[in-house]
Amino acid sequence: MQKEEKGKKALFIFDGGLAPGYTAVAVGLTEEGERLGWQCWAARSGFRSLCEGFSDEPHLVRVVISPIKAFELNHKGYPTEMMGRRIFYPGSDFRSERYPQFADEDNQKRAAQEIVNQGFEIVIYCGGDGTLRGAKALAKFLPENIKTGFINISADSDILNDRSVGFLSCAEHGAEIARGLYEDAYTHQRIYFLEMMGNRSGRHALHSGAAARAHLIIMPVFDFAKEVMEEIAFHLMKRRHALVIVSEGYKKEERNKKQISSNAAEYFKKELEIYGLKDSPNKRVIAEPFSRYLRGVRPLRIDCEIAHLKCQLLVEALDEGKSQIMVYYQSEHIMGFQAFEEAVSDNTVEKEFMGLIDRLNLKKFREYALSVIGN
Repeated sequence: MQKEEKGKKALFIFDGGLAPGYTAVAVGLTEEGERLGWQCWAARSGFRSLCEGFSDEPHLVRVVISPIKAFELNHKGYPTEMMGRRIFYPGSDFRSERYPQFADEDNQKRAAQEIVNQGFEIVIYCGGDGTLRGAKALAKFLPENIKTGFINISADSDILNDRSVGFLSCAEHGAEIARGLYEDAYTHQRIYFLEMMGNRSGRHALHSGAAARAHLIIMPVFDFAKEVMEEIAFHLMKRRHALVIVSEGYKKEERNKKQISSNAAEYFKKELEIYGLKDSPNKRVIAEPFSRYLRGVRPLRIDCEIAHLKCQLLVEALDEGKSQIMVYYQSEHIMGFQAFEEAVSDNTVEKEFMGLIDRLNLKKFREYALSVIGN
């Protein structure tokens, strides 16, 4: 890279599964960084861009707000992208698919050395809990003078004490789809099983399903005994209509081990067939897949606001010399920072949600569910 104007040199790394709001965060970080005089760069393909053997060129891209500035830098030979009007973009130019190879310590060392070689003084990681693990891993190989921070962007919002950027957008869009299927179930007197995103925590499936007033929500941690399955099947057979939400992570390991390619909703439906709940001309029982549609939805403006607020808080804190911190936001009155070591995955569900998970009032189901998710 050529040497350019003075100012702290910052790198933004976007990784993990796509959620609405990645680009809103890229815009917010660039605008807030430029306000403080930073030179802002983005890794084109997340952690991969910092490791050897990856051919996506250019690996690093200068990001600016002004189109005039972008023209000038491109003319000088810097790969530059103008971010000023991209707030509501549904996707992201600066990320790739999850990169499990980054768990390899050699890759972590390569990435850390590349950050040092390029002269970055600030690194901000953006993504979900997997990206946070990558940030923690890199920390031990970076010198103390390089300040680091993290912004949580995720459909499932599965980091403790934070509402992730993208969560509200995914919950709203998910609830809209789920409610549409609910109305179809009511109109045609059907029992629907709908798979929704939620690999480990199932938080997206929980909140989207609850907002749509689904009758039953199956979380990833559930593994029902025979008597619970009998109870579920019995009560659904008596229903005129019903909507059952099934988290995509339900019995995922078991399905993989059996090499079953069907989605979680179809798998749960087939399990219940053993206990008498079967599709027939007189009572349709239908499973629908839906997990990945949410990846490309446009973020809600409220998620963009949360993104911009987090960017402002984090950029100012890093500029003041703080490091290895995650900015969190829970509500208008609850926000702040937590250290990397305090930021951990959260797959629990408060017991107060039990009435939203089960609207069929299933005694055995509730006893079991409270034993595994109540806290």
